[in-house]
Amino acid sequence: MKLAFAAKPAANTDFYIIALAPGEGQKYKGPHAEAVAAILAAHPDFKAEAGDLVTGVVPGSGFKRIGLMGLGKKRTQLDLEIAGGKALGKALGAKPANIFVDGKLKADEAAAIASGMHLRGYEFKNYQTKKKETGLPQTITISGGAPAQKAFTQLSKTTDAVRWARDLVNEPPNVLYPESFAKRVSDALKPLGVKVTIIDDKTLEKKGFGAMIAVGKASEFKPRLVLLEYTGKGAKKGAPVALVGKGITFDSGGYSIKPSDSMIEMKCDMAGAAAVAGAMMALASSKAKVNVVAALAMAENMISDEGYKPSDVLTSLSGQTIEVTNTDAEGRLVLCDTLTHVQDTYKPRVIVDIATLTGAAMVALGEEFAGLFANDDGLRNSLEKSAATTGDKIWRLPLDPAFDRAMDSNVADMKNSSATRYGGSSTGAAFLSRFIKDGVKWAHVDMAPTMVTRTDQALCPKGATGYGVRLLADFASRA
Repeated sequence: MKLAFAAKPAANTDFYIIALAPGEGQKYKGPHAEAVAAILAAHPDFKAEAGDLVTGVVPGSGFKRIGLMGLGKKRTQLDLEIAGGKALGKALGAKPANIFVDGKLKADEAAAIASGMHLRGYEFKNYQTKKKETGLPQTITISGGAPAQKAFTQLSKTTDAVRWARDLVNEPPNVLYPESFAKRVSDALKPLGVKVTIIDDKTLEKKGFGAMIAVGKASEFKPRLVLLEYTGKGAKKGAPVALVGKGITFDSGGYSIKPSDSMIEMKCDMAGAAAVAGAMMALASSKAKVNVVAALAMAENMISDEGYKPSDVLTSLSGQTIEVTNTDAEGRLVLCDTLTHVQDTYKPRVIVDIATLTGAAMVALGEEFAGLFANDDGLRNSLEKSAATTGDKIWRLPLDPAFDRAMDSNVADMKNSSATRYGGSSTGAAFLSRFIKDGVKWAHVDMAPTMVTRTDQALCPKGATGYGVRLLADFASRA
């Protein structure tokens, strides 16, 4: 699907869409005014809210179909992206080959609509051997010229990164495993000026990553820690912002094995690492003036005679000991060592980790909000602001001493899973908090609810969402 900007529709355009603000339709005097009046008469409930789309067949118009698209009242960038994404989703039912979007659009408004369509118009068909007909139009052209194209080119730095993150999450686990995941990240980010360091399993073991190594021991695909460093030209000097992502490329649950129905999506358990990698791509490709480091904790949680077991006691990189009570609580184990390493190595002024950590977050929040835990109100507020700006929704959940006490162990410094099934997302966050040094501002985003969508959304079709790329990139650019 090609996105372009032009003043007039091409001769082969078969779906002509006119973008309208609320109340603008009744006063419309532009091209095809009679068609607009006829469509409005046939759809009296059309309010021109963001993403509304009504269509009609207008003989003599030169198009197979004409549509009216609502822009909504606020017309923020996110509102216009949602308008574009929703409208494209509805237009796909008509199977248009070429779409032209017209209207009284400023350059940044046209770019935002294109950005929403770029996010919604995503497909992943890499492994279909028979030629499948795409459900997307060949081209979408939006009214506007060079200024709109320039604005969209900048926005597309981030939308391209979201789509790349979706590709990573959609890959099958026999293709995307720690070593290949690390290489793919390196190949994509090094050309953008990101310093990439890949630490292999033997080195991790020598350095004392006892928790992370335990998780990945049973797999033929051994763990990798990928470190990313980016300093944009003109960035403020001083301690960096740090981002950490959970990268479990497949999670069987280990000896605490998952039910088969719960295992089918576990190739997506690396979505946190994909979000961090995507955010770094967005920042570097847009030449953001930021100083950011990132770490991707990659492992595969499998079963073999080398696998770690319930009742094992692990020694983490921090020196703290962990009683394993559930081998399916593995994400926090790869993260705890990674959080320690990032703090010791980079001395960040703020650190945000993102992980598909708990099913409990889905029980609490449904499928559209990620859980947010933070030890600092300013950090929490900043992430909430980025969520409102980008549409990557988050909701505050509690960090409390009661959840921390639930992680105490009788045989080690702590256990990796509490004895109760209640408050599981908060006990998981409490475990991670034990590895945050005094004075370090830290937030944990539990994105298990948002790693995939099971229904078509305004900015994403069914499947991997790329959640977190825009949230983290926006946050880091302002932190």
